[in-house]
Amino acid sequence: MTFQETMAWQRIQSEKIKRLAKFGDKLAKRLITAYTVLYADRTNLFKQREWMKICDDYCRRDLTITTRKQLAERFGHKIPQQLRRFDS
Repeated sequence: MTFQETMAWQRIQSEKIKRLAKFGDKLAKRLITAYTVLYADRTNLFKQREWMKICDDYCRRDLTITTRKQLAERFGHKIPQQLRRFDS
């Protein structure tokens, strides 16, 4: 995704991210912190890259958990307790 697409994605996902951060999700908290730092200095390329990396990590983790859940439903494989999401 481009920088602008990622900004739009975070705007759409903001409520979900805030909710997970309130539950103590470290990656969601990191994403919020990185966005706050970036917002203070939007033209800084280093801050943009760091925020993009954290967004990528968040998306990959979310997709991995979603995939695991689908496999569990389809094939009866149980997801270990420590890998389950707070909202599932």
